[in-house]
Amino acid sequence: MTVSRPLQAIRVVQPLLAASLVLAACNGDGVAWTDPLTLSGAMGTADARLAVDAKGRARLVADTSVSVVPGADPHACAGSVRTARQDDGTLTAVWWSVREDSSALLLAAVSPDAGHDLHPAVRVDTADVNTTGCDRPPPAIAASGGFVHVAYAMRGTEGVGVFYAHSMNAGKSYDAPATILYGDRLTRTAIASDKGTLAVAYEEPSGSSPQIGLAISRDWGHIFRDRIRGSTGVGAATNPDVAVAGREIAVSWTVGSDGGGGANDSDTRTTRIVRVGRLQ
Repeated sequence: MTVSRPLQAIRVVQPLLAASLVLAACNGDGVAWTDPLTLSGAMGTADARLAVDAKGRARLVADTSVSVVPGADPHACAGSVRTARQDDGTLTAVWWSVREDSSALLLAAVSPDAGHDLHPAVRVDTADVNTTGCDRPPPAIAASGGFVHVAYAMRGTEGVGVFYAHSMNAGKSYDAPATILYGDRLTRTAIASDKGTLAVAYEEPSGSSPQIGLAISRDWGHIFRDRIRGSTGVGAATNPDVAVAGREIAVSWTVGSDGGGGANDSDTRTTRIVRVGRLQ
């Protein structure tokens, strides 16, 4: 059925792209931002994710999620599988599954045993019409407070865009997807949640110089605030990551030459930037 939609070893943050950590003005976007910093090392690796604590301290931490292979789905795009742990330790996976015409279904499943066995998959979104097989950005997933949140880019019958869907029953089923925004191209996404606070970060799907956008919800993903700029606008920004802790939000991106290897590309010519904001 086609779904219709509404019109990652801890690394310390090192200085510096700017001199101070004094809160910047909100600039009308509802977030009081600090100055951006660089993360130590060239950038994050495939086994690390962005984290932020309640005092606004951002860092990369070891990603303890388990690699999952949806063995019951022979059409699964292995490189698209992403996982999140729910509060009770249950693992939830999401992935693209290719149809015969090379379009794809977005599927999800819950595992009670750290990914060894998956419950039968449920459909998150069935509206994709992009016939590129597995050559598409992976989805992003987060979980908190019994909710599972998924963000992804897709070409639907109504156009290309960034979309969001959530489950309110710990991944047993998903509500109809909602549109974050439409654009011209498929882009990478990231998502983070802390109870009712949720942030979707994405490479903006329009414009000649890629930047990172943010959509923020304070009510479990039911309503998002206005879409705001997450990156600084200085140079092309790609490979988003995002973290949330209470009112604190951290958004991260890379600048420099993008090697094209996905959200955790290890190209040493890139630098990973982070900035932290407080939701007002």
